[in-house]
Formats: sequence, C-alpha cells, structure tokens
Amino acid sequence: ILTILGNSAVLATAVRRSSLLKPPELLTVNLAVADTGMALSMYPLAIASAWNHAWLGGDTSCVYYALMGFLFGVCSMMTLCAMAVIRFLVTNSSKSNSDKITKSTVCILIAFIWLYSLLWAILPLVGWGYYGPEPFGISCTIAWSKFHNSSNGFSFILSMFLLCTVLPALTIVACYLGIAWKVHKAYQEIQNIDRIPNAAKLEKKLTLVS
Repeated sequence: ILTILGNSAVLATAVRRSSLLKPPELLTVNLAVADTGMALSMYPLAIASAWNHAWLGGDTSCVYYALMGFLFGVCSMMTLCAMAVIRFLVTNSSKSNSDKITKSTVCILIAFIWLYSLLWAILPLVGWGYYGPEPFGISCTIAWSKFHNSSNGFSFILSMFLLCTVLPALTIVACYLGIAWKVHKAYQEIQNIDRIPNAAKLEKKLTLVS
C-alpha cells in the first residue's frame, strides 16, 4: 500500500507539472513507474501465497511472477544507474555541457533501459536460463539452483549477475564517490579563501557545493 501510494503521488505530481519537469527528473518518474508496476503485478500474488504457505497457481503464474520481477527489477537498477551517471556528468560539467542533456536524450535512454530489461526478462523464456520457485516455495524467480548443475543456468546467472547487478552497482558507487569528491574539493576551496572580494564569488562556490 505504501509503495503504491508513494509512487502514485510521484506520478501525479509529474503529470501536474509535466511542462516544468527537467530532463533528469524523467528518470525519477521512470523509477516510480517500475516500482508501481512491481507492486501491482507481484505483491498481491506474493502476499496471498505467503498467507497460504505455498505458491498459489501453477507453472504459468510462477513464470509470470518471475518475469515481472526480473523485468521491473532490472529496470529499477538500470534507472538508478542512469540517474547516478547523469548527476555525475552534470556535477562535473560546465553549464553549457549540462544543458546538452535534453528531454529527448533522456527519453531515448529510458527506452533503452526498458528494452534492455525486457531482453533479459525474456531470455529464460527462449532457452537461456530458467525461471522457477524460490526455496521457500511462496514466490518465483530465476532458478538459482541451476547455477551448479547446468551449464545453461550457470552462464545465464553469471552473465546476469555481472551485467545487471555488479556493473550497475559499481557505476553507481563510482559516480557518487566522484560527486562527493567534487563537493569536498569545492568546500576546501571555500575554506582556503581568507577574503572573498565580492558576494557573487561566494554565491558561485556555495551553489557548487549545493
């Protein structure tokens, strides 16, 4: 309920002020869409199965649940990664360069994120990797057990882990460390200035820190 209400509030706000949205804010909207999709398509089944102490439905609903989880999960992860990269680029670019991040550019990026997520989500359906029940039997996901007893499952899980988890996570960490270092250096510059000749210079530095 909190997930749906919170993300719905984000989407409602975005619709009300759509003409005022800055390009990077579209990624926040995309993240809200992915999280809302996950909540609506997965949580009811998961909650009902938990109360039932067993998965409700057969193989079809299991594949559906795992597919939705993988699709929206990868989309959320890649959206967070894109947000970190854009924030890093804006922080480390001049005003003229940061203005090059247009709405059309971000829309193309969002389209790529969804296509990338969809590709990984349907791969188990076409023969690379598998979907199956989780160990407790009340939800479904990637068949992690195939990592050890199937070369197909091993190659899929390893590739997915590297390209959908490790690489995006390292990119996010690197970008935010870069932003933190930039802010730290700007703060040091301010601390080293004994006397600032005019207010504009101070305002510029404080804006950079913000």
